[in-house]
Amino acid sequence: MNIHKCHKTKGTPGFASILTVTSVGVALLIVLISMYEGTVESQTVQSKNMLKSDYQQREEAFLRALVTIIPNKAMLCMQDNSQPWAVREQLRWNQIIDEALAISNSNAAVTTSVAGSLGINSMRNANSADSQLARNTVVKPLSYLTYEGARYLNAVTSGTNITATSDFPPPLECSDWEQLRDAYYPIVSHHKKYGSSASGWVMDSVTDFPQYNRVAAPKLHFNYQDGDHLIAKHNWWAFELSFASQDKTNTKLKSRKKRFLISLYEIPSQLPISASTFTSFGTHVDGTEWNINLRGGVFAAKVETEGSFSTDSIASRQGAKLSSQTTVNGNYTAGADGSNPFAGNAREQFQSEGNVFPISSASDGGRVSFVPINRGLEFYDDSIGSGDSPSSVNAVSPTSWDYYSIGAKQCRMRLKVTDVVSASDQTPTEIQFSYYADDPDDGIEGNMVTETFTKGTNWPDDTDTEGETFPFHVENSASGRPCISIYLQRLTSYLETKNAGDFTINKSLSVNVDYTGNTSIAKPPFPSAGGDMAVLLQDGKDLTAFTEGFSLVSNMRLIIADDLNITSTTTPAGVVLPAGEEFYPPLSLFAPEKRYGDSGIPLKIDIDGQLGSLAKNNTAPIRIADLKSGVADQVVPDNITATLKQINHPAELPPINIMNWMIVIREIHPRYMPESTGQYSP
Repeated sequence: MNIHKCHKTKGTPGFASILTVTSVGVALLIVLISMYEGTVESQTVQSKNMLKSDYQQREEAFLRALVTIIPNKAMLCMQDNSQPWAVREQLRWNQIIDEALAISNSNAAVTTSVAGSLGINSMRNANSADSQLARNTVVKPLSYLTYEGARYLNAVTSGTNITATSDFPPPLECSDWEQLRDAYYPIVSHHKKYGSSASGWVMDSVTDFPQYNRVAAPKLHFNYQDGDHLIAKHNWWAFELSFASQDKTNTKLKSRKKRFLISLYEIPSQLPISASTFTSFGTHVDGTEWNINLRGGVFAAKVETEGSFSTDSIASRQGAKLSSQTTVNGNYTAGADGSNPFAGNAREQFQSEGNVFPISSASDGGRVSFVPINRGLEFYDDSIGSGDSPSSVNAVSPTSWDYYSIGAKQCRMRLKVTDVVSASDQTPTEIQFSYYADDPDDGIEGNMVTETFTKGTNWPDDTDTEGETFPFHVENSASGRPCISIYLQRLTSYLETKNAGDFTINKSLSVNVDYTGNTSIAKPPFPSAGGDMAVLLQDGKDLTAFTEGFSLVSNMRLIIADDLNITSTTTPAGVVLPAGEEFYPPLSLFAPEKRYGDSGIPLKIDIDGQLGSLAKNNTAPIRIADLKSGVADQVVPDNITATLKQINHPAELPPINIMNWMIVIREIHPRYMPESTGQYSP
């Protein structure tokens, strides 16, 4: 056995530099700290941007909700019996703001129900901005716009009884009490008018046109008309908005208070064609194309065009479908038949070039809502609703909703059939006529006078000597309908004999039947049948006595038996007409059915003005230019011609109009004011 002994070799000793290791470690630590700080800073920036985006989306949802809530609350404020505390508390601006926060879900990032459905309700929330926002923190009246040195708390700022400036729209004027109420409720009322404070800030005389004046049109994706101005009354309110202020202690997020303007435009119908329902343009029912010269734009709830239709602009609430031959604004033609003008990028291309797209839909307009005030058949009937007074009964607004929205109630003269031969024979035997009489020497404002005329006593026949000048008669139409005939020029002469010749007051007439007070009188049906009563309009070639225009509203079929309003008059100051055109007194006729001519032979129909419709809820499109004539209710396209044009001045508005509301919310952007020590002014 051999045994070997191993010897262990002794190695060379080593060493390390403490300074080098420390320096390298410190350097690496600095790099790591720098990277960490950069990462933290990046995350902070990202978190702040996400918070800002979160707040912005909540604000946008809140503002869009406001647009839908405000018109409904304004209508409710005008309705009778909205004054009791329990009702009106639901109509306050505070309540509107609370509802908008709730509807938009904008006072919390994720609601409890949504968190539950996502399965995250038990998890810790890392969103420091996810708090229940308090209304008084989010929305406040403007802090710098005061009323006699005092600011209304818990309310918005009302655009009434203030000094006009370039920072805000022209103000409206009303009583101090109404101004206070306007700061707490969305008030729409005839009492709010343009006065001296708006003089020079609106385009026309506030003395002559206190209700509706020419104002600057808002620049929107939705354009009711394509001009720079529109005829309207601009109600407005303003407020400060900041979703980020309440949580800034937690979020450390800097934010500014934004200032917003709520606009409610009351817009009388002024386009060549207006309809608040599904409407077809361009052809008649048999496919014949219109022989219509259209100057201006058109509006309908939903638009469908056929044939070679041409217009300056199209505004709708629910979109449009255009024919391949449709031309809008001279330089836009649709694609295939039935195409959607918003499907491509035509609108975006127009807007990128600084132009306004001539086709618009309120549904695409963002913070805008367009609401036609359309009562349908109720518009023609003065028996609908409560009372005939413009003043509301126990309501928040001083103006009655029924009076505001029913044309027949707005008429200053009333003609009502109060008795007929029998339930089976609707021939009138008694009428009541009401008008405003005024003794110019007594210094007292005119009062309503009502006269009753009964066949066989004091209602003369047209063959009597007195009947030759009397304005109302009983006649049969060519088709055998019993009619109440109205002779318009005789009416002006008759009123003058009754100290009622002030045609700036007696300028509108409703013709209805008293179906609520006499069971023998049938409520006029729609559509009407052969034996139903009708109104026969005659003797209306010269309406120049009505210096501010004339309107007639009836819930019966209206037969226009003769030429109407064909005598021109002096053009009012401020009205600019195309060369060669003459001015005629503004005229509006409202009836559920109109027939042109009272003859067995279809007559020529030539209209100069506007066409409108109060139809609603129809699934098939109405054909607004299918004007019927003759006893057979015929539409004869070859007999129908028209020149339809836009109303451009308040002097062109007739006494009774179809009303629309446009609600818009816009930010009041600050502008730099170096003369004000570098401060920003709204």
